[in-house]
Formats: sequence, structure tokens, C-alpha cells
Amino acid sequence: MNFKVSSITTKLLLLFMFVGLASVALVGIYSFYAAREAIVKRTMDQLVSVRAVKKQQIEYFFFEKVRSLGFLSFSHDMKLLANDTAGQDLHDRQARLIAMDNIRSYAGSYGFSRLFLAYGKYDNPSVITLGKEGPGDWTDAEHAQFIQLWKRMEQGDTIVIIDLFRRSAADSVPVCMMGKEIRDGQGRLKGAVILEVSSDEINRIMLQNNSRIGLGQSGESYLVGPDLLMRSESRFIRHSVLKTKVGSLSAKQAIAKQTGATGTADYRNIKVFSAYEPLDIPGLQWVILAEIDYEESLIPVNRIRNDILLVSLIISIFILAIARLISKMITQPLIRLKDAALKTGQGDFDGRVDVRSTDEIGALAGTFNTMIDRIREERERRLSAMYDGQEMERQRVSRELHDGLGQKLVGAKLQLENCDGQDFQCLQKTYGEIRGVFGSLIEETRQISNDLMPSALHELGLANALENLCNTAGRQANLEIEFYTHGLTEPADNKTTVYLYRIAQEALNNSIRHSGANDISMQLIENKENLILILEDNGKGFNAPGGGPGSGNGLYNMQERARILGGTITVETSEGKGTTIRVKIPKYK
Repeated sequence: MNFKVSSITTKLLLLFMFVGLASVALVGIYSFYAAREAIVKRTMDQLVSVRAVKKQQIEYFFFEKVRSLGFLSFSHDMKLLANDTAGQDLHDRQARLIAMDNIRSYAGSYGFSRLFLAYGKYDNPSVITLGKEGPGDWTDAEHAQFIQLWKRMEQGDTIVIIDLFRRSAADSVPVCMMGKEIRDGQGRLKGAVILEVSSDEINRIMLQNNSRIGLGQSGESYLVGPDLLMRSESRFIRHSVLKTKVGSLSAKQAIAKQTGATGTADYRNIKVFSAYEPLDIPGLQWVILAEIDYEESLIPVNRIRNDILLVSLIISIFILAIARLISKMITQPLIRLKDAALKTGQGDFDGRVDVRSTDEIGALAGTFNTMIDRIREERERRLSAMYDGQEMERQRVSRELHDGLGQKLVGAKLQLENCDGQDFQCLQKTYGEIRGVFGSLIEETRQISNDLMPSALHELGLANALENLCNTAGRQANLEIEFYTHGLTEPADNKTTVYLYRIAQEALNNSIRHSGANDISMQLIENKENLILILEDNGKGFNAPGGGPGSGNGLYNMQERARILGGTITVETSEGKGTTIRVKIPKYK
């Protein structure tokens, strides 16, 4: 395929391709970003849903623990155990043992392996184990938390929840402590029932099969405390509770009591979509985050992008084929028209354009054919006028030579033949007559030469040549022809001089021969821009449609000469009112 930047076919093809591909690109870009926005919104909605479910589950988990502690704190058995004055006799000791068994049975049925009772002194309460572990099965860290919890009970807290801590340096499973006050009938603090909750229980809620709850292969939900350390296990980092710090924007905003969803870098410094919200658990300033990797969430977007690129490629090929077809349909008639115009410019007026449609191009082709026909007719008319003018000039010269020079030469020849060579008197007489004949022949030859190309035109200038023309024509026609000049400052160029002279000669001959005028005048005027030739007569005039030249070759030749010089001819005439011819030729073209 031969592409030329200057060809209209290539320009149309490029235009169609630009419009088509630009449209495809715009639609593709819009579709891609619309799909991306929809998928991002769907991902955010899923994360918000997961966050809400997990938040509800974890809050319900603590609510159930608090409710169980509340039940225990109001039970008769727990109040009996919290009464430090009981157990003085055998009956009371047996009652305390029965109460202990009842509470341990309750703790076992609910899975409370770490259940304690604190009572006694305010600064150093006594603690007994009510869960599966035996008496005194606690660490120094736990005992310190018992004291802290007991002090907060004294300060009026009815329920105290202590954040996750490690019971020992070797402990890999942190626990949190929950306590509920026990008061007697007079409202005095008698003790506190305390429950330890392992972080494993929290992890069982937070670490579910994430792919089935809308978090895919890289999503997770986890808890963060006010120190930005994890409070639940990471899906990707083992033993991350109270070890892995989460410094992401979403974690900080959630700690600041804000709720929302955004794109950010997580604790692994991986770009994720994150939904965050603070938890409503009394005593714990925890927040929950649900996150999924940015790349995984946009996998459908990448698929859509690839589909859009494939479809765009197919559409582009289709547009290219259609654009090629349409451009050829449009340009082929124009190419044929161009080729015909080039042939016409080279002088071939026989070429025509085949009209195959009725649209604007078809109308243009029809107009071109009409123009070619008129140019051909005009060309034939001009050639005919030129040939006719040449033939008329030859006939005129022939008549003058035959009727003038020829007859006089024949007469001279006859005079010489009639005279005897020995008759000196006859020869002398004939010699004088022949001298007169030759003088007349010389004058007539000069006149013919002057008619063909007057020597005064180059020797004396246009004004003198026109004046001589008027004088000579007036003598021959026995008319007084007046000639005037005005404003002549510099001689015209040779071509203008010759053409104006021929126009004036043709106009004067037409006026003498055809108008029947007895008053003829000619004027040659020069102004700043034009040379103006005016010929007026009082003859019979003629009909010339539109005031222009008539249909005769003489007037047509005058018009052609003026057109070649860049000028104009106007003819003002009507029957019985004479004729005025104005020729205006620009001085500078």
C-alpha cells in the first residue's frame, strides 16, 4: 500500500483512523475507569461488611463474657465464697466446698479454664482459683493485674477489663483479664470474680477462612490496641500479638475514633484497601481493621483492561478496513477528475469524467465535463477566429498586390512591349511614364508594409502611429477623423503598443465600413493606472446584448487582445445612436 502524505486518500484515511481510534480510546478509557471505580467500590463495601461482622462478633464475644461474670457475681455461691468471715464452723466449711464445686462445674460447662475470685484486703487481696487450674496457679504478672483490677473496683468500676498481657516472659499466648464486682446487701465491696480470656479465643474469631468471607487470598481482619500493637494474630506473621506494630494511616485514624475506608500501606508496607473502625468494648481502646491487597482486588480490573485492549484492537482493524473503503469511494472520483484536469492542462480536451453518482462529486464531474466542452468550443472558436483573421489579412494583401501592384506592373510591361526598341522618341516617352509607375509602386508597397506593421509605431510611438492611422484612413474614406491625446507621459511597452494599435485599427475599419458615420473621433488618454482608448462615431449602431462585443470576429479579436493585456473593452451602442468603444489597459500588471 503506497501512502503519500500529500494525497487526499491518505489524509482521509488518517482522519477516519484518528476519529475512530480516538472514539475507541475514549470509550475504552471511560469503560476501564468506570469498571475500576465499580470494583474498588465493591471491594470497599466487602471490607466494610467484613469489618462490621467481625466487630459484631468480637463485641458479642466480650459481651457474653461480661454477662457470664455478671451472673456469677450475683450467684449465692460466689457471694458465699467472697465472705471472708464464713467458714468458722464445719457446716460453713462444707457449704463453701459445695459452692466451690458448683462454680467450677459452671466454669467447666462454659469453658472458663482461668476463673478466679479476689477478696479480702484492699492492698493485697486473696485470690483463689475457680477454674480447671489448681489453687495458686498464677504468675507474678497475673497477681499484679489482680491488684490493679481490685484497686479499680475500689474506685467504683463495676466491670473492669484489662488489656492483653503476657503471664510470663516465655508465654506465647497473651491473655486479657475481666473482672466483675461482688457486693453484699449493704453495697459493700466483698470481692471480684475474675476471668482470663486467651488471645487464642480472639484469634478463632478474627482468623477465619478469609477467602469465603470476601477477603480472597490476601485479605485479613485484625485488632490493634492504642499502642498500635496487634491484639490479634496476623495472617502473615506468626506470634504477632503485642509484637507487630501497625503504623498505617487507617490504624491511626481508627485510634483517633474515626471510621472509614481508604487505600494505604499496611504494617507489611504493602498497598492495601483498608476499612477501619473503633470497637465498643468498655475498658479496651481497640480498633478493628479489614484489609485486602491492592493488586488482588484489582485483578478483575486488569482482566477488563486486557479485554478492552483486545476489543479495541479488533475494532481498530475493522475501522481501518472501513476507513480504507470509504476513503477510496470518496477519492477515486476525485482522482479521475484530477487526471482529466491534468490532461486538459496539457492540451488534451477530449478527456471526460465518467459520472457514476448523483452526489456533490457527481455534480462536480458533470460540471467539469460541461466546462471541458465549453473550453473545447472556445478553443475552436479562437482558432477559427485566428485562422479567419489570417486568411482575411492574406486576402487583403493579395487584393492589394493583384489590383494595385500587379495591374500597374502589367501596364508597365505592356508599355515597354508596345515601344519599338529603335524608336528613341517612344522609349523616351515610355521611360518617363514608367518612372511615374515605379514611384506609384514604391508608394503603394510602402502603404502595404505600413498596414502590415507601421514603422511609425516603433519609430514615433503609439500616439503618432494612431494619428497617422486616422489621417490615412480618413483620406481613403474621404472623412475627417479627429484624434486627441491627453496625459501621455511615458511610452508603453512593445506588446501593449502593438495590441492597442491593432485594436484601434480594427475598431476604425469596422466604423468606416459598417457604421455609415460621417463623424468619427479617437482619443488616447493616460492616467495613473491605465491607458484608455476611446473611439466614437455617429453611425447607425447595432444591437450588442449586455453592451458587450458583438458576435463578429473583429470585435472578438479586439476583446481577446484586451484580455491578454489584462484590460477590458466596453461597447455602448444601439440602433440609430452611434457607437462608443472604450478600451482600458492597466499600465502595470
